[in-house]
Amino acid sequence: MDAPSARDALPGEASCPICLEYFRDPVSIHCGHHFCRSCIERCWEWPTAGFACPRCRDTAPERSLRPSRELARVLEIARRLSRGEALGTGEEEEEGCQKHREPLEVFCKEDGALLCAICRESRAHRSHTVLPVPEVVREYQGQIQAQLQTLKDDRDKIQEFREAEMRRNWEYLEKTEVERQRILSQFQGLHLSLEEHSRHLLARLGDLERDIGKVQEENVTSLTKEISRLDARIQELEEKCRQPARTFLQDINGTLSRLVKENLQLPLSPLPELEKKIHHFREENTLLEETLRSFQDILMFELPEKMTVTLDPSTAHPQLLVAPDGSSVSWESAQDPPGDGPGTDAPADGPGPGTDPSVLGREGVTAGRRCWDVQVAPAGSWALGVARETPGSGGETPGSAEWELWSMGLCQGEFWALTSLERIPLFPIRAPRRVRVALDYERGQVAFFDADKRSLIFAFPAASFKGQSVHPWFLVWGEGSRITLCP
Repeated sequence: MDAPSARDALPGEASCPICLEYFRDPVSIHCGHHFCRSCIERCWEWPTAGFACPRCRDTAPERSLRPSRELARVLEIARRLSRGEALGTGEEEEEGCQKHREPLEVFCKEDGALLCAICRESRAHRSHTVLPVPEVVREYQGQIQAQLQTLKDDRDKIQEFREAEMRRNWEYLEKTEVERQRILSQFQGLHLSLEEHSRHLLARLGDLERDIGKVQEENVTSLTKEISRLDARIQELEEKCRQPARTFLQDINGTLSRLVKENLQLPLSPLPELEKKIHHFREENTLLEETLRSFQDILMFELPEKMTVTLDPSTAHPQLLVAPDGSSVSWESAQDPPGDGPGTDAPADGPGPGTDPSVLGREGVTAGRRCWDVQVAPAGSWALGVARETPGSGGETPGSAEWELWSMGLCQGEFWALTSLERIPLFPIRAPRRVRVALDYERGQVAFFDADKRSLIFAFPAASFKGQSVHPWFLVWGEGSRITLCP
């Protein structure tokens, strides 16, 4: 077949049966037919029953696309033929100097240009470094090869580094899996141990309940017998009193003597002994209850995610000084503290009527467990906790009727748990240096810990935050009082 006929025949064989254009990224499928990758992928985007060939309808259960690189090369030849381009041999055609029609045999390093012998002797290149083409090719190839080797060395180093990083990543993944299994094993062991101990305690309580039932039955039976005996004796004496005089007086002295001997003595009750058993059982479990309570306190202390809190100056009482970076707040007024302590009305020039000298944190919490640590000064009075804006209030100042509080603090030397409605006196505790506020939004729990001792100070009963944002809340009152947020 000559070239023109080949040029006419190629387009029909090099066209996609779907788009009827030259193949673009040709692929073959299970039956051997070829298509553009994008065309066949669109046809197979929503298969109903297997993957059918659009040309012969042969169906395969699985999708199979094999790139056709040979066909792609033939297509390139077809495109060039259709455009009337000549096919090169792959070797550079020798071109001469366009000005002198002489071979380009030398290379000017300064100008980076190929020159013929006549150009070489010209004034423009006479003072330049000019070398024969083979020599300069060898020189530049040597330089490129040196740089190429450097690049290859760099590539090998990066490949080694990548492999090392992948190995380390897998090692870390294995370590995390080991930690996961260790935690699961520990908690499963703890769960099984607690279940076993619970079954043991319940079994002991069951034995104690059976002992109580048995003693009760025996005690009631004994007392019932004694009641029946006394009923019979009473009936006998009542009948004797109704006898005629002659019969009544017969053996009257013996009857009286037996009555004297009828001195009632109540039997010893077994209940005190049962009370001792119950008390002993309770004492044995006191240590366990304290241990479990301490464990729950530790979980409340450790589980929350620590959050960064920044004070919001726009919510601060005018008698408070908030640090420029929002990390601390202090009492900086020369006036006397308002009222008798936190929870009383502030002066009318505050950010709102009936407000305390307090400030909010910028960050709000709407889900999850969060905690933050606060350092408190030994001077003055302070309080800290969380505040929730009541729906529809539009308030901007905590401590007023628009905000609901859960807090604790030191007021004039006494510790209180403070809410918007009441003060709850706390048992005497040593003033903490750092306090951790722990918030569990879903459970509605707010707890306060001595952060240094990791011990619980006070926890509010579960509340509902009603989907509203809860903000950290801080109050300082009196000369020298200061609160600093810990990083």
